[in-house]
Amino acid sequence: MKFKFSIFNIFKRKNNKKETSANLFLNIRDIQNNFLYTIDNKVIAYLKIFPRNCKLMTPDEKIAHSKTLTSNLASELKKFKIFITNRPVDLQKNQDFQAYLMDKETNSNKFALLNQRAKSFGILSTTGKALESEIYMMIWEKNDDGVEQSLLKRLNELTMKFTNSGYKTRILEDKEIIQLVDSYTNPSFAYTENQNYLEGALKLKV
Repeated sequence: MKFKFSIFNIFKRKNNKKETSANLFLNIRDIQNNFLYTIDNKVIAYLKIFPRNCKLMTPDEKIAHSKTLTSNLASELKKFKIFITNRPVDLQKNQDFQAYLMDKETNSNKFALLNQRAKSFGILSTTGKALESEIYMMIWEKNDDGVEQSLLKRLNELTMKFTNSGYKTRILEDKEIIQLVDSYTNPSFAYTENQNYLEGALKLKV
């Protein structure tokens, strides 16, 4: 399997064929609380940005929204990265619910619409296109004294900027950071919905 993890900028590519651990290959020393610690002495933190459907906006609303977002982020002068990843979505519950509604429906027109929706869910499931885009912002600093407090302060400031722009956000904790890393190394096991993820296959500690 070919690994590609360039957006995190924490790969250390090696030309030799010596065996190495997953932690060393990914340049990960540890993941604790809200931070990923790299072997090359960096500390990384992540902010999840919940997307908005701008397609529902009028052209004037889109212009106003972009100006508001630009204005709120204009003071952000330090380096950061924004990247989008696609999360696999399990549509089985949706399909079961559509089947339940169809069994109860007596109106032929409504039944036809429900059947059409059920077929669309089936197509998404069988073609592997059942994906949900997720947006993340990554910030980092050198691992010096007080780096965690500095990064958390910046994350909270970014949270306020995005809130003022109409976006919901969440600062990632260790379980979510591990899921995010694992989504790039093990795509077929990218996400689990329970809260016991640290008991799963990937544990990143040395």
